[in-house]
Amino acid sequence: MTKSQRKQKNDHSLLAFFLCLPCLIITTAALFIANVSAYLIAFIIIILALIAVFIVVISQQRSQQQIRTLANILESMIDGDYSLRGREQDNKAFQELLTLVNNLADTLALSKIEAKESRQLLERIMQQMDAMVLAVDEQGRIVMANNSAQKLLKINMPQQAHILFTSLAIGKVISEAQSGIIDFEQPQLSGEHFLFKEYFLSEGKQHQLFLITSAQRLLLEKERKSWQSLLRVLSHEMNNSLTPISSISQSMRTTLQDEHKVLNRESLLTGIDIINERASSLSLFIASYSQLSHLPEPNKRTFALQGFINNCAALFSDCRILFPEKYIELAYVNISADKAQLEQVFINILKNAKEAMEGINNNTDKIITVFCQTDDKYFHIHICDSGSGIANKNNLFVPFYSTKPKGSGIGLALCKQILFNHGGLLSLKNNANSAGAEAIISLPKY
Repeated sequence: MTKSQRKQKNDHSLLAFFLCLPCLIITTAALFIANVSAYLIAFIIIILALIAVFIVVISQQRSQQQIRTLANILESMIDGDYSLRGREQDNKAFQELLTLVNNLADTLALSKIEAKESRQLLERIMQQMDAMVLAVDEQGRIVMANNSAQKLLKINMPQQAHILFTSLAIGKVISEAQSGIIDFEQPQLSGEHFLFKEYFLSEGKQHQLFLITSAQRLLLEKERKSWQSLLRVLSHEMNNSLTPISSISQSMRTTLQDEHKVLNRESLLTGIDIINERASSLSLFIASYSQLSHLPEPNKRTFALQGFINNCAALFSDCRILFPEKYIELAYVNISADKAQLEQVFINILKNAKEAMEGINNNTDKIITVFCQTDDKYFHIHICDSGSGIANKNNLFVPFYSTKPKGSGIGLALCKQILFNHGGLLSLKNNANSAGAEAIISLPKY
């Protein structure tokens, strides 16, 4: 029996004693006044005392039983078991308290079920997400990682749970990066990704949540919409330019129709030639850029990727195009794509690589290297040149921007749009260990 239980028992005994004592005193006084025999008085007092003790014991046992019932229910609730309930009691005050405790247990049991179901649903959603989600504790140990994160980190949960996140090469990079769009250049993680980092409390201890998702397709879609809006504006402006040209032409026609006016035929013909040239130039300009917003849906067919690349490379017979051993990986690869549109992409990229090396005097140094790498989702075709590299990477895919004297600035933008329609990607960067640039064409496996 605990100290509190002993104190509780003593309090009940003392209360019963003070309730029965006046009755004994009054009964004894009444018997003395009535001149009842002393033996009879003693006998009656003993009987009353036994009855009083019996009442005290019964009352104490019932109170202990009620308190023990309440204690058992509360103890099971503390342990997370909300299945116990108290039975109906005769004591109205205790029954009200017991009803409240039972209602509390019902509420907590329902909340536990809802929380469990919500957690299971959240876990299923997280496991199916392409985004990488993981959490670390205050010591930096991994305590949760979904399937995408396990694949990225090359770990198995829960067998490898609680390993230090920063002990992994990619984990150190992610930990040191700030939230936002990050351009990763790791073997397991490359390209633009959105990184979200947030602290949260679990069991009173601080944890950190990491969410990483690819930002390339989102950015590309936003960029494409911006291009379409820009093209509509440009088309409008170009048409506004054609209007005055048409007006001048009409004015010149009117002048030519006046038989009494002395005509400077040479001047008029020069003006007509200029107007005609300008109108033709503007029309071609609008038509070329409208190609981006009116690009037809790809007509997909299945064909061998290696033979396709070989055919595109054959068009540049004046360049040295090398296929390292890595290229053999494409020997049995078939893809489903619009062959004509994809030819535009490869020819444009190879042409850019060739033009980037025009400043090299020694033809033996003009080398284009083509090889392939694969991952779970894409075939990555790398096309590397040995030119001067990329001077301004920020404007690579911006329409109208070109570093070439006669460039239209539409080539790379069109290539990226074609690959986007195929579910693919296009990225460009400078070579890490040598001069020149590298274009990476990523085509989906499925």
